[in-house]
Amino acid sequence: MSLRKRLFSLFAPLLVVTLLIVQLLSDHLLLRRFDQQDEQNLQDAASKAQQILFDHIEQAAQLLRSYSWWDQSYAVAQARSPVERYLEEDLDDTELDNYDFDFMAMFDAQGRLLLERWGTFDTRELLVLGPGGKPSREDMRNDVYARSAATGILDAKGDPRFTTAQFLLIHGVPTLLLSSAVTDSDGTAPAAGAFIAGRFFTTSRMTSLAHQFVGQVAFIPAVADTAGWQPRHEAPLGAEVSPRELLSDKRQSILLQLDNPWQAPELALRITTERSNYNGAHDALHFFLAISFVIVLGAALVVYMGLEFWLLRRLEVLNREIDGIGEQTRLPKLADLGRDELGQLSSALNSMLERLEQSEQRDRAILESIQDGYFEVDEHGHVQRINGAMVKILGYSSEALLGRPFTQLLLHGHTTTALQYFQNARDDSSLRTLCTPMRRHDGTLGDFEARLSVIQDTDGTFRGYRGILRDVSAQASQRRKLHTLAYHDTLTGLGNRKAFLEHLPQQIAEAQSQGKQLALFFIDLDHFKQVNDRFGHDAGDELLRAIALRLQHALRQPDQLYRLGGDEFTLLVSNASAETARIVGERLIAALRKPFDIAGTCIDFVTLSIGIALCPLDGQDAVTLTKAADSAMYLAKRQRSHIVIGPATQGTPQE
Repeated sequence: MSLRKRLFSLFAPLLVVTLLIVQLLSDHLLLRRFDQQDEQNLQDAASKAQQILFDHIEQAAQLLRSYSWWDQSYAVAQARSPVERYLEEDLDDTELDNYDFDFMAMFDAQGRLLLERWGTFDTRELLVLGPGGKPSREDMRNDVYARSAATGILDAKGDPRFTTAQFLLIHGVPTLLLSSAVTDSDGTAPAAGAFIAGRFFTTSRMTSLAHQFVGQVAFIPAVADTAGWQPRHEAPLGAEVSPRELLSDKRQSILLQLDNPWQAPELALRITTERSNYNGAHDALHFFLAISFVIVLGAALVVYMGLEFWLLRRLEVLNREIDGIGEQTRLPKLADLGRDELGQLSSALNSMLERLEQSEQRDRAILESIQDGYFEVDEHGHVQRINGAMVKILGYSSEALLGRPFTQLLLHGHTTTALQYFQNARDDSSLRTLCTPMRRHDGTLGDFEARLSVIQDTDGTFRGYRGILRDVSAQASQRRKLHTLAYHDTLTGLGNRKAFLEHLPQQIAEAQSQGKQLALFFIDLDHFKQVNDRFGHDAGDELLRAIALRLQHALRQPDQLYRLGGDEFTLLVSNASAETARIVGERLIAALRKPFDIAGTCIDFVTLSIGIALCPLDGQDAVTLTKAADSAMYLAKRQRSHIVIGPATQGTPQE
């Protein structure tokens, strides 16, 4: 069979298979990539929705605090001022409308209702979820007070800083319920009661709020089965995000379920968006494949004609020219490729290789012209031949290298690995690269890469190796720098989130294999936001570096300290009991008691809140242990500068 027929019989099926593979890969890889972009956009929409709700909560909490932190309110709660005058002058219907609250009520320290003001909202406008009709105003009032008492938000326990916010379903109506301790205008007097306020979500209020979201949003009752959901821990409330649900080829949705500190979630927000990237890519891709098929067919015809006129016929001329060169000592012949054009070329190349073997000067010129080191070793590993670049790279003279065992150039501890690699390269021709450190003549260390090939006689007998040696020290150094950047926080030099997520499962597995406990600390800075607000982000960054340094100095294993981002840190302490963990936590808190001098500014109000989880007591895997430590930290965060050991539901605060 001629070469022309062989090329055609090979090219035609290959063309068809290639087009089919391109189509399959496009559908499964490219479209999947665009679908992942749509999924990421949906996740971003959930994050934005969460932030919008959090901003809504923060704004409402600030408005409520303006009433609860007020000398007049404090006097009413202590029965030093008449309630009727307060309602008439300070909390009339106009004030309630200005604050966009549907109700406000004050309770004393014993949980007794002192005063209340309910707005003129229309119950027909209420957004009711699930079956049932519109509740009455009296039903809403009774349920609000009952739920407030049940969740404990009426008891500030004397804490003037007590404040909370939560989303509830009141008679099926999504409700934002807030509570704040009643104290003086300075916010320092012991709480004399609690002020609660709330907003019922009506159709008009939801329509106004929905303009801020991405996609379509709607409140729904909480979902019971949350397996596979991802937690989000962000102030002032936490949340969980469900996996994406594909409603159709064009639409997708996700659920954002809101948490509260006292009870299981009962309210979720469904976010629905278009799969615009996927659908656009799907249409464009199929159009592209159709055009590509036409173009490839035309190109195949051009290529075939090109092979005929510009390759095959020129190969015939080339064969005649090579065959005309004078004959000399012959080398091992190339395989017989048949009687076609390539077979003729193989015969001509065999003649050329035989002549090149006799030209040692030509070989030497080629070896000396390359910038990489060239070497040959015999079957015993002794250097038999090198080029000038080899001498320049290692710094040894030719006399010092020739006849010397190649392994003597390697560092102690790497000889066995190198010898094994040489043996593997002899048995398997695909193993041709060896990376190893070597010491140069001047004593400096370098990273080198050797590419090996086997030397054989004409009868196939093994005679040694030939190889190329390249100095890759710069590339190795760059890789090490990139590794450092990938696993360390650029601001503090501590391990970053990536390092923590990789080290935590390893530490858990090691502790379990040794039968020891592992303590996981979640550390959060109290009042750090005030530093950024008052002194600027540069001062905040400088303070973070100083805090990281103090924490490292307070630890016996500072390399187990990580910065996850912002003002959040984690710490892994191996072989630690609850008492040991408590002592370490107290040492960390004590390390921050001394004021910081940041650019001439004394900062003495930043403290630590620490949550600690123990493996295996609080969790035997990374996810469970992390949730336990995070919950404990949020419990400690309520009291500031405290330590909580164990899950949030069982943890005990420590001074």
